[in-house]
Parts: sequence; structure tokens; C-alpha cells
Amino acid sequence: MFGSFNNIMKLSPRTIALWAALLRELADARLLLKAPSLADASVVARFRGLFAAEGIGPERLLLEGPEGLEAMMQRYGQVDIALDPTPYNGGTTTLQALWMGVPVIALAGGNFVSRMGASFLTALGRSEWIASDEAHYRAIARQLAAQLPALRSGRAELRQQMASSGLSDLEGYAAHFQGLLRRIWRHHCSEDCERLLAAEI
Repeated sequence: MFGSFNNIMKLSPRTIALWAALLRELADARLLLKAPSLADASVVARFRGLFAAEGIGPERLLLEGPEGLEAMMQRYGQVDIALDPTPYNGGTTTLQALWMGVPVIALAGGNFVSRMGASFLTALGRSEWIASDEAHYRAIARQLAAQLPALRSGRAELRQQMASSGLSDLEGYAAHFQGLLRRIWRHHCSEDCERLLAAEI
């Protein structure tokens, strides 16, 4: 089961075409979409129609409205692989999926909103889930779909990996940010006329 719990407005025509192509390639796969807007029957009908235009029948789709946070997080138990939309990536939704042990496939774009997924996955140490183009995105999905038992058994490990990564290191982030503020202030107080501050890796 593929899934996306992102705001339905992020499901661009490009995203729908990409996900439909993936479903056509994996005939046994289904897609669960969960979003507040899907409580509206007209929105459900619209998205069923958009996928139908791409050759995906209603039996391949599960379209669900909102639930409370706890119930929504539990719903990830039915999702094997989460799909990140493009060009507007998920933010909190991506982090929630990863926390629940669900791998997320992201297509790296060229600006902030289309590189959030790649940024999260890089910080997590899972760059193998970052796609460079749509064909690569589908290839990653096929590869993961071929190892579902391993993905299921590795959920606790993925959560632990996230907990020990920079994504969850609040103290480390705060210390780094404080250091950056000190560098900015020292640079401001110096006689250096260069307005740009060199990045530190």
C-alpha cells in the first residue's frame, strides 16, 4: 500500500500523473490518500476522476477524510511506502510518516518547497530514497515494493534512526543556531566590509 497524508492541494497534475504511472507499473498496489478535504464527497469524486483519466480505477484508491492525530498516526500501520508530492513536498507529514517507520520517496527539486523531502532524508541518512527524476522515483518505489517484509520488520529501526538523527537533535540544532548568531554578530562588529558570511559545514 502506497500512501500520502499530505494536504490534497499539494497533489499537482504532475504528482497525480507520476503516482498513476507507478500504480500502472505495480498492478497489485493501491494508494491511500488521507486529507481533511477528502471529507467532501465532491473532492473525492474530483480526485477519482483525475486518477481515472490516468487509467487508475476507483478500486485502486482509498480516499479518506480527517481523523484525530492519534488515529491518523495509527493509520500509517496500513501504509508500506509513503509518497512525497511534487513540486510542493510534504513537511510535517513527511516527518510523521518517517516517525511511524514508513519509508518516504521524495523527488528532489530546485527550490525550498521542492527540496524539503530531500533535506529530511539526507539528514536521516536515507539518501537512497531521494529521486533525481520521475523515472528514478518509480524505480525506488519498485525496489521498495519488492522488499515489503523487510520494510515492515524495520519500522522500529527507522524510528530509532530518526530519533538519533539531526532531525530530532533539538539541543544540537539550538547550539548550532546560537553559534551562527554569534558568528553573525562578530562579523557585524568587525571591520570586514564583505557582506556575505562564509558558510560552515
